[in-house]
Amino acid sequence: MNVPLNPEKKDPVWGLFGKVLKVIDSKSFKEELARNGLTKIKKHQIMLKLVLLSLFFQLDLSYVYNEVESSRKLRNFLGIDELLSLKQIREIYHRHDEDKYLELCLKTLNKMNFQRIRNIKTIVLDSTSITLDLKFGGKFLSKQKLLLKDYKRCFSTNEKHYAGFKMTLAIDHKTCRPLAILIHKGCPNDTTIFDDMLNELKRRKILKKGQLILADRGFTSLENYLIGINKYEVVPLLFPKKKPSLITLIERIQNPLDYYDQYDDPNQIYQYLKDKLFNLLPHWEDYRRQRWKIEEFFKFLKGELKLKKIHAYTKRSVYKHVYLNVLLIGIMISTGYRKIEEITRLVNFT
Repeated sequence: MNVPLNPEKKDPVWGLFGKVLKVIDSKSFKEELARNGLTKIKKHQIMLKLVLLSLFFQLDLSYVYNEVESSRKLRNFLGIDELLSLKQIREIYHRHDEDKYLELCLKTLNKMNFQRIRNIKTIVLDSTSITLDLKFGGKFLSKQKLLLKDYKRCFSTNEKHYAGFKMTLAIDHKTCRPLAILIHKGCPNDTTIFDDMLNELKRRKILKKGQLILADRGFTSLENYLIGINKYEVVPLLFPKKKPSLITLIERIQNPLDYYDQYDDPNQIYQYLKDKLFNLLPHWEDYRRQRWKIEEFFKFLKGELKLKKIHAYTKRSVYKHVYLNVLLIGIMISTGYRKIEEITRLVNFT
């Protein structure tokens, strides 16, 4: 049964969404829309308000539109003077590429009340499945049948067999601010995604020398330890498996070719990173609680927002849906609720 949308100023849930609306109506957000080529700013604001409202209450866009159309009180709360038609809203939503929504999401959150990028000391990485609302009906979908599809059939320990994508997210462990998002077709192994994510963080000028990168065992491999230290000059604290052992890692993590500079003096940064990694690895269990923040982040996205099963089947629509969900939770965190548990209790207040 769909929930009737009746905004009340005293209701903390509506108060939280009201803070989201303030961000959308802000001057900096309008500038970001224009910078990303999303022209006709007022129409895009109306579209985003309706889409984010549907994500916030886990409702269909058509139902939210009918509620807004029939309620002047709700239109006043949203700050909508002239409501577009549902066809226009859908057309505006699907008009632009998904890359514009990604930049809008991350650059908007970059301007929010978060810690400055240069002060980020620890970055947490993890991946989760993006499941599409498809029913196989016991039928086997071969690779040949899925060649022309944007999604793939996958398997995970949590979702079992599913059709969809895989999202990898990097967040700041202190503020839980999303830093970078990668989405892959199917479910590639996490070890193959590690280099891509660090490269994306470096491209966005977030990755700095000596930063601590936390990731679970799925990302663990000898090659990824070498990539973190030698290629990106960070401390890759990947939670270890039984193999390779710590002794094996110490023996096999070698210095890069530029270990010595033009004066044949050893480059101190590589030795510092190796020493720090080997000091942290025996005590990796002490960092489990810090890494658990991203698990709570995913749990909120799938439990309280509209990301558990996506009713979309193209790469373009799925990517946009994911980016707007991340934007919504990022805005809620930036309003002062530093812990995911606080937002969960507030959203479940009613």
